[in-house]
Amino acid sequence: MTARGPDTRHGRPDLCLIAIASGVVVVDAATKILAVALASRGLASAVVVPTQNADFSLGVASAPFPIMLAFASLGILGFGGYTYFRAVRANLPAWVPGLLIGGAVANLLDRLLFGAVHDWLYLPKVDINLADVAVVLGLIGYLVSEVLPRRARRQESA
Repeated sequence: MTARGPDTRHGRPDLCLIAIASGVVVVDAATKILAVALASRGLASAVVVPTQNADFSLGVASAPFPIMLAFASLGILGFGGYTYFRAVRANLPAWVPGLLIGGAVANLLDRLLFGAVHDWLYLPKVDINLADVAVVLGLIGYLVSEVLPRRARRQESA
């Protein structure tokens, strides 16, 4: 039995995951620029509130800047790498690590370039950005991909 590796049709790896992650980074940056432009003109002030979040995880945790960078990088390498390899082996849809890695990298780049993450979408309890939404959707996709197959196997064995 041969080990299953990445899809290399036509001599190139399947780029779906990379395209999704890159798209999240680009669209997140564009929405942050758009939010600043809207706010400077006084438009959409009910939902667009450009703020800087120097804390971690929607403002829930805080740590010194180098420690936050280290944790974010380790999280991307650890969990992002794990989901990437699961997707390469066709055990997980490619959009899951694409959203997770893209959202995490977008926020990490924001933190590296500006010292804080730029949030702009006002929700009653927190301010978030598109990268946060991508990470949450990726986590939901991961959990659904893990839970549903287990339930199906339990029902088959019963």
